[in-house]
Amino acid sequence: MNKNIRIILAGSFAVVLLGILSACGSAKTTTTSTPLPTGPQTLPIIDTTAATPNYISVNAETNQNYTFNIAANMQNASVTGYFYTTGGAPNLIEVYLMDNATYTKWLKNPGGQSTVLYDSEEMSSGELNKANLSPGTYHLIFSNKATADLSAAQAVVTKVDLNWTYAQ
Repeated sequence: MNKNIRIILAGSFAVVLLGILSACGSAKTTTTSTPLPTGPQTLPIIDTTAATPNYISVNAETNQNYTFNIAANMQNASVTGYFYTTGGAPNLIEVYLMDNATYTKWLKNPGGQSTVLYDSEEMSSGELNKANLSPGTYHLIFSNKATADLSAAQAVVTKVDLNWTYAQ
């Protein structure tokens, strides 16, 4: 092929390629994002009042664990709610709220000294209200410490919510 024709073809190709790239680069990409809701937010951690059956069953010498997370953009996070037992002798339950680090220690030694955020102690009913929780992973635990020979499963009716507002 003639050297002049190759130069013309190469130049034409470059012009066409530059035109295509310019057209692609000049196209505008728009992204839309949904703004975070404003005002107080609530998310159920557990709500047996809306379920069938309307209780959780906690066998003797066992725990029921409900894990939830608080994100960095969740301000003024708190956990609020109530619980009460409806069956099983001695009709007592213990409820704990703890962060993930404490939970790990507690699993190794449930009777040991751990700093928990909330400890109801053994009771048949109670309320939970813990405010100013930092971002992280948390555990809400229902514990039936009764021995199997003394107690049947505890039926616990409960409604516990995570409350917060989003950082804007």
